[in-house]
Formats: sequence, structure tokens, C-alpha cells
Amino acid sequence: MTAINTVHHRSGYPKPGTAHALRERLTRRNRPRPDLRDAADEVIRRLPTTGWPGGLFGRRDALLLTLACRLQLSPIQIGRLKRSDVTFDGHTVRIPSHGITVDHDLDESPRTDTVAVYLRWARLQAFTDRTPSNRWLGDSLTTATPVTDDTITGLQLLPSIRDNGPLLPSFDKWGHANTGKAGLSRRATTRILTAHLTGATHTRIQRQVKFFDDGWTDAVEDVVEAINGGDDTTPVEQPELSSEEIAARYESGLAARRGTAEAMADLTTTFEDLDDRTDELLARIQAIFDTLDESADSNQDTTA
Repeated sequence: MTAINTVHHRSGYPKPGTAHALRERLTRRNRPRPDLRDAADEVIRRLPTTGWPGGLFGRRDALLLTLACRLQLSPIQIGRLKRSDVTFDGHTVRIPSHGITVDHDLDESPRTDTVAVYLRWARLQAFTDRTPSNRWLGDSLTTATPVTDDTITGLQLLPSIRDNGPLLPSFDKWGHANTGKAGLSRRATTRILTAHLTGATHTRIQRQVKFFDDGWTDAVEDVVEAINGGDDTTPVEQPELSSEEIAARYESGLAARRGTAEAMADLTTTFEDLDDRTDELLARIQAIFDTLDESADSNQDTTA
């Protein structure tokens, strides 16, 4: 089977040995893998699809439960999935690297239908491609309509992927995604699945995402008020300018903008340096978390 998979992969075809039915036939487990589909469906139906950050985690974890309990992918396989590894053609979701093909089921509730669950998460990621801001993402999820059994699943094709990161990234409790290229770790995936399937999850506090108060709004209001003369609503008369004066002001404005562009030319390097330092810091924090998890597991093994 390994040889057959290798030949197919080198020729650009999916590996036939990754099919679930075939893997189950070849497995050497003494006990069959437990069927957790019904248990996962019960959890998915309770997960929020709206709100911040509940809707973010609810949509991600619904897909996580679907991949693990319905499609039988292991935690390691789930963590390695990239966004481009999953495709949708308007009716069918495919994961070619694992030989998975799932059609949209009109008779199943959109809460638990595999295609609907995937599309809810994929469209959220497409939204962040266009608008990489938690403020706008939070507003969108807060005003979204909750998914019910009567919700109609839109089957429009997904936009092209701009950032081919992990399909299921990790987030902090405020909804900020890890900027690394790796998805959820095996330990994190197992911990999330166990918590959901055993009912040990905690309710997330819904938050309101706001702009940072940098005083810009107040400054604009002050300027508008000054122009309008406070409460005086009398319209301001526009000055009459000759063609020469208009041309002179136009050239002056262009010169000012050229000077600003030249002054800000070096900011690109500064921002790139900040991004590199941020990625390095996040990687160090993730390494600390992994070390703490390993220490906790080691202590549990010693206690046992």
C-alpha cells in the first residue's frame, strides 16, 4: 500500500491508501475506533455561530469536531491542513490528500452538515483576507444571524485564498490568531476535542471590539464644529478662485503629498522589522506553552 501511495503521489494523483474505509480494513487495532459522530453533532448544534469571540471559536471548533469525529482525521493530520488542502466546487468538499469527498446533504440540518460547517469557517477566513481586522470581524459576527435548522446554506464559490495559512489556527482568548505557519498542535487539538465531548468547556464572555481611543474622533469633531461656528448652521461660502490660483494650489498639494511619500518611504523596513520581532515573540510564547504542557503531562504520568 505504501508503494501504491508513493507512485500515485509522484504522478500527481491522490493517495488511494488514505481512504477511510481502506485504512479501517488495514488497521491492526484490537478494538474498533469509537463512533463519535452523534456525540460531535450534539456538541456542534450547541456551539455559537455568532457573537465575539464566541462565534469565532464556535465555527472553528465545529469544523474541528467534524474533521475528527466525522471524517476520522487524526489530531496531527488536522494540524497540518492548509486552507488550500480543502476545495469546494459548489456542491462537494474535497480533501484530496486524504481521499475525502463529501457532498452537500439537503436533508441534513445546516447546523451539522459537513459542507455547511466548512463553508461557515472558510467564509470567515475569506473575510479576514479582505479585512484583516478583529474589529470588523467582531462587528460582522456580532450582527450575523444565528444558524438554525431552517437556515439556507449558500453554495457560492469561495474567493481565491490570499494567505494560505493553517486551516485551523490557534487563537488567544481575545480572538487574535497565531501568526505562525503551523495550525493547532496535537495537544491543543486533543484538549479541545476532549473538553467538548466530555462537556468540560467553559462559556466564553462575549466582548465588544472597539477602536483604540487615540483622540482622532474628538479632533475631527472639534474641527467640524470650528468650521461650522459651533451651533451656527449657516453654510460657509466658498471663495472664488481664478484658474491660476486653482492651478497653484493643485501643484502645492501635489508637492506636499510627494514630500510625505518620501518621508514615509523608510517605514516599510520599520514595519517589517516589527513583524519579524512580533513573530519571534509569539514563537517563544508558543514554545513556553508547549513546555508547560509537556511538564503537566509528565507530572500526570509520574503520578499515575
